[in-house]
Amino acid sequence: MVRAREVLLKRRFLVAGVFGLCAALAVAALLLAGGPQAKADPIGPRFPTATRTPSRPTPTPTPRPRPEAAIGPGLMIQQCRGAGPQSVEATFLWSPSRGGRQWLDISVHADGFAPGTFLSIGPLGADAFGYILPGMLQGTPHFARINTLTSQGWKPSATLEFFTPICDAAAYAPPPAPDMLALQTRLADAVRLSGVNAAISVTDLRTGETIHVNGDQVRLPGCTLNLFTLMRVVIDLQQGKYAEPVAGDLIYQTINRSDPITSRRLLKDYIGAGNVYTGLREVGDLMAGLGMTQTLYDHPPAYWHESLNGGIDNRTTALDTNRGLKAIWDGRVLHPGWRDYLLQKMRLVKPGLNYLVSVGTGGSYVSHKNGFLWAEGWVDNDIGIVWFDRGGQRYGYAISYFSGDLSGKYDGIPLGQRLSSLTYAWFDARYAAP
Repeated sequence: MVRAREVLLKRRFLVAGVFGLCAALAVAALLLAGGPQAKADPIGPRFPTATRTPSRPTPTPTPRPRPEAAIGPGLMIQQCRGAGPQSVEATFLWSPSRGGRQWLDISVHADGFAPGTFLSIGPLGADAFGYILPGMLQGTPHFARINTLTSQGWKPSATLEFFTPICDAAAYAPPPAPDMLALQTRLADAVRLSGVNAAISVTDLRTGETIHVNGDQVRLPGCTLNLFTLMRVVIDLQQGKYAEPVAGDLIYQTINRSDPITSRRLLKDYIGAGNVYTGLREVGDLMAGLGMTQTLYDHPPAYWHESLNGGIDNRTTALDTNRGLKAIWDGRVLHPGWRDYLLQKMRLVKPGLNYLVSVGTGGSYVSHKNGFLWAEGWVDNDIGIVWFDRGGQRYGYAISYFSGDLSGKYDGIPLGQRLSSLTYAWFDARYAAP
């Protein structure tokens, strides 16, 4: 019995010893890890630990200049400082690399800042991060970058595309003359009598006068929006970003049969460098830079699942589309040679699709892009530039026709042809051969 009790007591002491050892190791681990301090020893207080004198703080090293490009630029604000064509003041901000002196480059041409085509402001200090620029052209696409001269040469930033505000509407787009307003009345009567849900905008590309019927109504653009994908590709060709033959053939196929597959390939593989969403943003930025502020490019036409904004509709207006067509024609965003390259490609529409804005146009050239889809009713659209030579001078007009909510596939065709014929007849008379 006594022997059994001794064995039991030894086991209890052994267990207690094990638990004590574990507790001691746990406390030691907490102290080494910087955890909570152990309570005072019940036998007596611990000896205080001598306070260590803190070492002198290490100074933060000054960042060394990097031979890199600045980040930006971005626009903080644009505002009108009066009336007139050069009354816009813009404030630019950017993050400098501090790798060297900087220059703010401004251009109205999308040519990659080719020599002799842009304004260069500088030198600015290596730590400069902003600049206020007055006297900019109103209502004009612009391109800006920061170019840093580093120890390893020039390092340009990304390019900012933007459209300056309109400060003097009369100077930017003169009001239509009385005879052009008479054309607008005839177009409006034709739309009203047809009973078709339609919109049209017409711009004289020589004078800038614009008329419209329902031109500010939001419309489903369909594949007409692909024209600005093609414009973005031609800008890249102009800048030498890739070879023309394959890209040019894809442009032809997109125009010829209104092919959304080839347009998406250009959007993804060329503009987006393999990323369709990058391509969408690039084209969206271009359209915003052209002043197409009412246009939304959410997804490649016919590819609704590749949406930037959760599957909403693409949209535009006839007036917005004419702004984009005018920018093609002006020969600034696209140099005249590349403008004519795109205009010629746009003429290569197959015969079966030449049934709207090309009708009734005599012997003129018609550069256009169709858009046709079903959206709880048929949608039939056509946008383009009709141009001709008279007396050694080139004349042209932009025309955007949108029709929707059609019960039958072809219900918008008679009206579109009527509007096209009326418009060409008026321009033919305005610019009759001498």
